Amino acid sequence: MEYAFIVLKQVLAIFLIACIGIVCYKSRLITKDGSKYLSNLAMNVVTPCLLFMSFQIDINSEILTKLGMSLLLSIISHIILIAFAYLVIQKKEDREHSIERFALIYTNCGYIGIPLVQGVFGTEGVLYVTVYMTLFNILVWTHGITIIKGSFSKKEMLSIVTSPSIIAIVLGIIFFVVKVKVPEIIATPLNYVAAMNTPLPMIVAGVTIGQTNILKVLKNTRVLLITFLRLVIAPLIIIPVLSFIPCDKTVFMTVMLAVSCPSAAIGTLFAVKYNKNAVYSSELFALTTVLSALTMPLMILYMSLFN
Repeated sequence: MEYAFIVLKQVLAIFLIACIGIVCYKSRLITKDGSKYLSNLAMNVVTPCLLFMSFQIDINSEILTKLGMSLLLSIISHIILIAFAYLVIQKKEDREHSIERFALIYTNCGYIGIPLVQGVFGTEGVLYVTVYMTLFNILVWTHGITIIKGSFSKKEMLSIVTSPSIIAIVLGIIFFVVKVKVPEIIATPLNYVAAMNTPLPMIVAGVTIGQTNILKVLKNTRVLLITFLRLVIAPLIIIPVLSFIPCDKTVFMTVMLAVSCPSAAIGTLFAVKYNKNAVYSSELFALTTVLSALTMPLMILYMSLFN
């Protein structure tokens, strides 16, 4: 119950920040093109700083064990999500099955998951969700892009290896393993930049929501169905399954929070890039993001029954 209230407060806080993004878009302080620049700043600078600094902790056997458990839970949860998406979303000519499958499998573990975990569990939680996000990045740029595009090339694999987030994680792991601490004169500005990981992405998310007619989306039964499957059914299935694996409570709840997040924002970017239905993708992103303020605290209560 205690964690549910903490998550509720944190969710409300970050969604109030998203409301600032909505107001900024409606008042034309931030344009659609401007949000792209802010998104690139968050994805290529702010989040990598946070990921790198999350590894600036003392190494010990307990931390390594927890990281291993986080990886195991992350792998199993993605396997279940992929199987679930292919089972419930069938290929039909009159449906955007690729957009829907992507929305069910890949969560907004970066933009929403990291700020939320950081607010609830602090730097230690960010470290564990980083493992989930690393696997997410590998899968989304291989399997995920194949879903949307219909094929995969070596160029996409190169983009994974050279992405700022992956580079930050690799460097963070190296510094973590060899026990190198960044000097304070460098760590301080990196922490300042990392601190923007909550407000900046949520303002961008608010701008995206501001471009969507939520009332109109609520009348679309298909969008409501996919949203229900993503926010409610998928976590309800995964949480009890993974509860059978003995692990630390913080690790379990961190990974499950990532699983319970709304659909990934990158799905819309892929849809635009590969000439898919970007409007539909943005509607799924917007509605799952808005309604996750209600579902994620409920999922925390549900988790408490198993862990």
